[in-house]
Amino acid sequence: MAITNHTAALAESHYVLGETLKPMLTHAMGSSIEIFDTTGIPGGGPPPHTHAWEEIYVVLSGEMDVLVDGRTTRLNSGGFAHIPANTPHGYTTIDATHFLTIVSRGKASQFFRQVATEVEMNPPDIPGVLRVGAENGIDFLT
Repeated sequence: MAITNHTAALAESHYVLGETLKPMLTHAMGSSIEIFDTTGIPGGGPPPHTHAWEEIYVVLSGEMDVLVDGRTTRLNSGGFAHIPANTPHGYTTIDATHFLTIVSRGKASQFFRQVATEVEMNPPDIPGVLRVGAENGIDFLT
């Protein structure tokens, strides 16, 4: 049995739509789940979208509004949301929010890396984000 010992401080970092994601555990490391140490600025986060993998947000500090299947819930420190696969969802960080993003099998890590390296984020190139999303099985509901 292989053990992955990794610290977020040493992880690569991806800046995507107002948030910084540091991969802690990925499919490339042999895991069936992926975990990202995520920090968001006020107003950051993705617009509503769907994908074929489950997603969980666990708030460590700050606040975020999470939209799941048409219903918005405010999450505070210690709160979490589970999004089933193929469910419309998105979120907005209210302040300097620190949270974990956990996903099941899918292309989340690949999407974050690709969009962070190929798409301008200041200001965000939304058509570029949509293109990379489509290439990775993410359907933005614009």
